[in-house]
Order: sequence, then C-alpha cells, then structure tokens
Amino acid sequence: MEKPVILIIADISGYTRFITSNIETTTHSQAVVTELVETIIKQVEIPLEVAKLEGDAVFLYSVKENSDTMSWNDKRMKIGEKLITFFETFTKKVVELSMSTLCECDACKNISMLRLKIIVHSGKAVFHRIGKFEELGGVDAIVVHRLLKNSLKSNEYILLTEAGYNDIEFPEAIEVTKGTEQYDEIGIVKTVVFYPTSTKPEYRAHLEEATISKPFSERYRTMKGWNNKIWFRSLALAIGLRKTEHYNNLNVEYKFFPRIGEALYRLVTFPYVALAKKYMYYVKIKNEGSHPHSHTH
Repeated sequence: MEKPVILIIADISGYTRFITSNIETTTHSQAVVTELVETIIKQVEIPLEVAKLEGDAVFLYSVKENSDTMSWNDKRMKIGEKLITFFETFTKKVVELSMSTLCECDACKNISMLRLKIIVHSGKAVFHRIGKFEELGGVDAIVVHRLLKNSLKSNEYILLTEAGYNDIEFPEAIEVTKGTEQYDEIGIVKTVVFYPTSTKPEYRAHLEEATISKPFSERYRTMKGWNNKIWFRSLALAIGLRKTEHYNNLNVEYKFFPRIGEALYRLVTFPYVALAKKYMYYVKIKNEGSHPHSHTH
C-alpha cells in the first residue's frame, strides 16, 4: 500500500572509525552507539514512528494525513520540534558519556567526536510486509538514504529536500542554506540545510561547564552507572553469552577458551576493580572541578 509520508534518518557520524577487530574497542563502540541510538528512540512519539534501526542510524516516518488525535498541521509542527529535540538530547548524552568514561580505548577516548546528522524528505512510500516486519520501499525511500552521502563538509546538520522543508514547520524561524545534490538515476535533488544551535561549540562548552558544576554525588552515580554498563557488557561477551557480535556489517567471532580466561580474570579482580574505580571517579571529578575550563573547545 502506498502512502504519503515524511521520511527521516537520524544517523550517527564518526562511528565507523572505531569498528575494528580489537574486541574491547569494538564492544565499547557498540555500547556507546547503542546508548546514543536509545537516546534518540526515547524521544520518538506520535506522529513519528520507527521504521527500522539501521546500525548506527534510526529510520523514521510519519504518514501525512489527519488522524483521530492530531491534524496534519499539528503533526508538521510536532515533527519540527522533534528534529531540534533529537539534536539537543543527543549532544547532552555525548557530553555526559565522554565526561563519565574512565576507559582509554579508542572508542571511549573519542566519544566526544561523535556527531548527529538528520536527513528529511517528503514523498510517498510503499508499505509492505516481509515476515513479521513492515518495510518501507519506493523511490522516495531510496532518495532519503542516498542523501546520507552528500557534498556537505560538516558532519552535523539537518539536511532537508525542498519537499521535506515545505512539509515541516519548525518552532521558530531558522536560518537555512539552499543547495542541490546530484545522483545517478535520481538526478538533481534541491536541498535546504539547517545547523541547529546544539551543533555549535559554545553549546557543548556550556553543557560541559554545567556537568562539572553538578554535585559530586550526582556525577559519581552517572560515572558509576556508565562504567559498570561497559564493564558488564565486556564480561557478558567474555563468558560467551553471545558467540557472534554483528557490528555494522562486520561479524566478530570470539573463541571459547579465551572467553573463559577473560571471564575468570574479570570475576577474580572484581573487588579490586570496584575500589580502584571509586578512587578514579573521585580524582577525575575533583580534577575537573579544579580546572573548569579544561573541557571547552
């Protein structure tokens, strides 16, 4: 069945560089991206719906018609608000994770480099069921995915097709830049680019300062929760709860005996690790309080 829709892809950029055959980096990068994807999904509500999770991206849509609970005009305004919210919550979570981690692997050291880009297009999509999954197909679904590869130099923005821009109403006047993209078999696509306030360095610097100013107990709980999540995920992989991890088209296999050895090591050292981490949390938070501008860019 074909329906008129708004199509949206929220894509995390800077993720692929951390996907390596190194088990710790691969595991932690997936944990980071999962946390960020979940942050976006938690903000999804009517009229938006999740069509599919695509590795480090979320494919969303909204049917362009009146419903029992919301008119199309109300939907247009709600979608505009949500696009801004996606950026704000994503940036806050990136700052939170980057300032909470104690791990020195490539993935954890570079959390602050992750960015969000959103692609928006308006058109029609064919809804069809494959097994228990409902897929969206058609030319416009192809267009919105092709736009992920574009000529923009930035790695964080909202890129809308002309049709998408005309069908969405933002909560306030925005400054946009018009442009075009060209693709084989599709041709020229007229676009509009918008850079939300939350993409600016000053916004991140403000969040970092606000994080440093939080009470010690609150910072400690946040750091403890995130580092424990990463530690136990590695433990779960070590004892073989999952034999194969699938990371953005890369399958990483784990052999049985190394997993057992790593699991025993982690279990035996758990009390010492817990005590050491408590001290590291304390030192990290105190040092940041002593040098409040050390995280600004």
